[in-house]
Amino acid sequence: WFIRTTAEIDRVIDNNQQVTWEPEHIKDGRFGSFLRSNVDWALSRERFWGTPLPIWINDQTGAMEAISCVDDILQRNPRAFDHFEAAKEKDPTLQDHLRVHKPWIDEVTWEKPGEPGVYRRVPEVIDCWFDSGCMPFAQWGYPHQNRAEFEKSYPADFITEAVDQTRGWFYSLITVGTLLFKDKPYPHPYKNCLVLGLISDEKGHKLSKSKKNYTDPLELISEHGADAVRWALYTNTVPGKPTRLFPGVAVDALRDFILKIWNVYSFLVTYANIDGFDPSFSRPPLAGRSDMDRWMLAELDSAVRKVRDALDHYRSHQATRAIDEVVDALSNWYVRRSRSRFWAEGQTADKEAAFATLYEVLVDLTRLIAPFTPFVAEELYQNLVRPFDDSEPPSVHMLDYPEPSEVRVDEPLRNAMGFARAVVTLGQRVRAEKKLKVRQPLSEAIAVVADDAARQAVEKFGDAIREELNVHTLTLTSEPQKYVEFELLPNFKLLGPKLGKRMKACKEALAKADAEKLYTQMESGGNVTIDVAGEPLELTAEEVQVRLKAKDDYAAAAAYGQVVVLDTRITDSLRAEGMAREVISRIQRARKAMDLAYEDRILVKYQTTDSLAQIFDEHGDAIAQETLATVLSRVSNEAEGARHEVDVEGESLVLYIKTQGK
Repeated sequence: WFIRTTAEIDRVIDNNQQVTWEPEHIKDGRFGSFLRSNVDWALSRERFWGTPLPIWINDQTGAMEAISCVDDILQRNPRAFDHFEAAKEKDPTLQDHLRVHKPWIDEVTWEKPGEPGVYRRVPEVIDCWFDSGCMPFAQWGYPHQNRAEFEKSYPADFITEAVDQTRGWFYSLITVGTLLFKDKPYPHPYKNCLVLGLISDEKGHKLSKSKKNYTDPLELISEHGADAVRWALYTNTVPGKPTRLFPGVAVDALRDFILKIWNVYSFLVTYANIDGFDPSFSRPPLAGRSDMDRWMLAELDSAVRKVRDALDHYRSHQATRAIDEVVDALSNWYVRRSRSRFWAEGQTADKEAAFATLYEVLVDLTRLIAPFTPFVAEELYQNLVRPFDDSEPPSVHMLDYPEPSEVRVDEPLRNAMGFARAVVTLGQRVRAEKKLKVRQPLSEAIAVVADDAARQAVEKFGDAIREELNVHTLTLTSEPQKYVEFELLPNFKLLGPKLGKRMKACKEALAKADAEKLYTQMESGGNVTIDVAGEPLELTAEEVQVRLKAKDDYAAAAAYGQVVVLDTRITDSLRAEGMAREVISRIQRARKAMDLAYEDRILVKYQTTDSLAQIFDEHGDAIAQETLATVLSRVSNEAEGARHEVDVEGESLVLYIKTQGK
């Protein structure tokens, strides 16, 4: 038995053209190609399990009837199911719906007055994919019941399955829907189709029971939490591409996202309890808050807009990317740069603004992440909101999703802070590449600025850049050639097939070109054109390799059209400062090991070498301030307090620490 789909396939194709596919190429590619090569649907299967084909044929005349429901059968033969009722008396566990399944349906027959022969059902069952295509209406029992519910839910806003369903469920749904509902406007039965790749292991291999190259998802959930597994799947799933799922991605999600949010929450709770912050009190107006506060709220607003737009287009991977970025900005920039505001003694307007901003961001972030990490979001909501306002809904999942806020929009501030953060990122890359410890101060950082906007951004946030890069001075220049040299080379792998014998001439042309100018042009997102043997040649940024060489005593990094240079010379004074910071780090570790409260004052006595003692003498005030030490004194013998023996860059240091209270 077949359905003559070839007679209707043009309508199915037209319907498909109105569906929004993600990724888009599936519409006319894999799925469209399958539709264009359509053959009639082989509907019948010679099996026991399955929906019986509801066609009865007269065993003498060959007349056929298709039956729509049990009532149709009972009208033809009121005793058609007597055999089933008898079977049910013997086995009361039989459910009524089984009467229309094998083996009982096969015994249903009827005769028609004046017509010879008996109507008997054909033996076949229906292809289960036809059942899947009937899902939108079959789930409601339509058309026999629930007509209003069906009309309200049809067509679906979106469906999602793996890419192999282009020849399965995606096809069965749209074909059955198109054939049955000719009067409904396209698209239907779904408006959007989100096509996922298949799940693979760490190496990209297909999961296999025989290879045992998979971890039971329930084990991952048990060990790392459901939210970690959910976030790992969201962030690693790009429509149409394979998704790698293994324990490592759940660990990454827990460490890089969930714990990052939790640590920010913990930071707020710790200092809110110390200072008695109550979010139900009035908060400072936005206009009266610092650049850092207004920037953070503007970043959150931008994230809300990006997430809503991504979800409106069924691109959850882009939504999670926007959330990741704002969480990173919150944790690694806002909180880092604002710690001293929370540590400040007394109640000041700036401290109140910092508390209000961090609280508002966390509450809105809780709503933003709720669909992705529902359990963490619920825990945050119950702790941050419900204790202070019991008029709020009992669950975060009963709230409306965050809306954009025009009051928070500040693109100039976001752009300026973005440039400043980019300078810091490049400077940190230089330190990492040259193995310059973060705690070791340097004398100077040089930022190359190409225009007034960049200059103003660096000047506006110069103090933050200096502190983050741990340098004494920050110099702005528009002449990078004073510190670095650019070298441009062709990407031989990409350009080889394209240029062939012209590759040598291309290399020579790049060597003679204004490398700095071309680099800036490429990093700004544009292609470059060079003269190769008298002919213009346009090159993309991927087709050109950039090498940056810093001059003696300097190190540099470049990206996105920006260049940052660090003076790598370390004087004795700078080295002493670095040692002082190492000492601070060791005392802070000891405080943590002693599980001291953030506000606890301490008395510190120490035994050490003469050279390290000199560091204490020269930088004692800074060490005491950073570690909340009221006393720093050198001793020659054992002293009272918790003993901590540590190493500071090869120098021995024994600490004796006593708490002095708050």
